[in-house]
Amino acid sequence: MKTLGAGLLLWAACAVGPASAQQDDKKPKFGPDAVPITRSVDFVRTTPAPDYWALSPYYVPQTTGASCSVASVVMMLNALRGLPGLASERLVTAKQLLDRLDDDHWRDATADDGEGISFGELITYVRRSLSAYGIDAEVEVWRPRDTSPATLAELRRILSDNERSADDIILLAFDQGTLTGDIGLGHIAPLGAYDAANRRALVMDPDRAWYVPYWTSDVRLLEAMLKPDRADPEGSGLIRVRSRRVSG
Repeated sequence: MKTLGAGLLLWAACAVGPASAQQDDKKPKFGPDAVPITRSVDFVRTTPAPDYWALSPYYVPQTTGASCSVASVVMMLNALRGLPGLASERLVTAKQLLDRLDDDHWRDATADDGEGISFGELITYVRRSLSAYGIDAEVEVWRPRDTSPATLAELRRILSDNERSADDIILLAFDQGTLTGDIGLGHIAPLGAYDAANRRALVMDPDRAWYVPYWTSDVRLLEAMLKPDRADPEGSGLIRVRSRRVSG
């Protein structure tokens, strides 16, 4: 595992539903920094978009206000494994994943009254989940430290490289409100695609009660990864999982 650091608690992680929606029923669904895929489909129609097509059949919602990590890991596992060939083989589900790992902390942290997990814990659960499903993969962690041109260039390199095949999946950890225009919350979601020509990323947000996949600029995504809160003052980052072998 390559890592540049681990985070603290993703405070109020993944809380479902923008609080502002209860206060302003005329507020647009998305703020100016997010474009829903329903209004911008050309990229996934005209390019291979391998990650999008690997993930979209397995796009699932988080089931509680704190379970974005579980939903994101489930999508990652299914995308890397692909569709099982036998009728007797199940897809990975949130319940199945939690039962297989049998980890009380992850189960409690992502329950209805849970507080979510830390970025560092997410790294651990990604690795354990891959092992539990027999997926041989390299786990690379990237955590930005600033918004400098060099850091932005590195993010663009990672996203562009990831877009080349479906053999690697990126999980993003970021401040949701920075992208959607609603309340700021620590959040986790898979990267669906990266449009290098227009420098924008497609976020497969598991907060399905409120959102569909949306595009956001890579500049804004970097800012969202760096956004501090009272429990994670250093911000978050991304986890890139590169599959080497699937053993079952």
